[in-house]
Amino acid sequence: MVRPANEVCMNPVVKALCAVTIAAALASCGKAIAPGPPALGGAGASNAASPDLVPRREQFPPTPAGVHLNLVFNYRVANLRREIGVVDLVWGARSPYPLRVVNEFYTPFERDGPDGPSHGLRWWKRNHPDWIEYRCNRKEVAFEFGERRDVPFDIANPEVLAYQRSSAVDPALAAGYRGIDFDNLELGNYFHRCGHYAGRKWVQQYSGRNGDPRYTRDVLTWAKDTFAYVHAHSKTATMSINFSYDSNFGADQNEALSLNADEVLAEAGFTNYGARGHNVTTPREWRRIVGLIRAIQAHKGCFMENGEEPSLSKDISQAERLWVVANYLLIRDDCSYMWISGFTPSGGQDYGRIFIYPEYALAVGRPTDGAQPVGEAWERDYSGGLALVNPSYRRVTIPLRGRYVDENGRRYTGSVTLDRTAGQILLKR
Repeated sequence: MVRPANEVCMNPVVKALCAVTIAAALASCGKAIAPGPPALGGAGASNAASPDLVPRREQFPPTPAGVHLNLVFNYRVANLRREIGVVDLVWGARSPYPLRVVNEFYTPFERDGPDGPSHGLRWWKRNHPDWIEYRCNRKEVAFEFGERRDVPFDIANPEVLAYQRSSAVDPALAAGYRGIDFDNLELGNYFHRCGHYAGRKWVQQYSGRNGDPRYTRDVLTWAKDTFAYVHAHSKTATMSINFSYDSNFGADQNEALSLNADEVLAEAGFTNYGARGHNVTTPREWRRIVGLIRAIQAHKGCFMENGEEPSLSKDISQAERLWVVANYLLIRDDCSYMWISGFTPSGGQDYGRIFIYPEYALAVGRPTDGAQPVGEAWERDYSGGLALVNPSYRRVTIPLRGRYVDENGRRYTGSVTLDRTAGQILLKR
């Protein structure tokens, strides 16, 4: 996801802090930059004892029963008090308030963050040309997502890390945000970074290929060091990352990145970013995603399933909603959240406003067991119902122990049949 222009630093308190800390960071570039806590680990690291890198799930709202929501951005929510009692968290909040909602601050992972829209490429070429990443023709800047406002930075440069921390992390946490959200983490070099200039000299860093192992190592180092920095800031500060399972890499590398965060937002979820014609995972993709979620949960991390669908948000079908919610109920633990949205009429991601779907209110209660396989499908018992998911390409009939009803009032006894790649939620009667 890419945040809209001027979304970062919209809150007046944070805006003032951003202005002060950005100016201080840029003024001291080339010197020893150490605003806030000292850098820990990796480039520019201190030799202090290893920080606490255990995820801080106690800082997140508990999710003992039912569906819990993590709103993705809130720039279209006019009255933020509307969120109270509706959503548990806001990923990319425009304010640290209201306090009864966990509000997290957004910043990109490897692009200019808080000052990106106002600085631009010309400014960086004049002030820090050695921070800018280029493609292998040595002329084309390695912009991401067609977004030319946010300049891509060298994440292996200690000065860049110091700038990220002093311009985003420190002022946001000082303003009262509960955590920092880093967007668009990738294991692969998908925007074909190759290197940067040091004066007129070209510095080759990467091959430009998707699977460049040095780029992957730099991403994993950045994640570990940044996670340590956020945790060193205070005993309550948290770090969330937007990262979805990448099938081009092994499970060990996917886990290595995901375990360096308090919360992982999987934007692709089980809907492949709402890809038209492919908005459900393949059986293999589904198994890999579930495996990664289990690893995150075993490590005591929190997880957020994003359910992006290809239609307008108001037109998302019941079957599509059930696929997302049933998967959430199947994999959730006591620190798990979800969100569903579609696209705007112009084709943009329809983030930033509250959508409430009827499946959120289904009285399934608390989970009474873990997910259990039933042939090629899966089921999970709840105190008030049953969550069913069929990730396979075959219709599956699941035996039932008891009497149930679905959200349309249809009754079931004996068994229920799920279509291919489908979800269902049944309530006890």
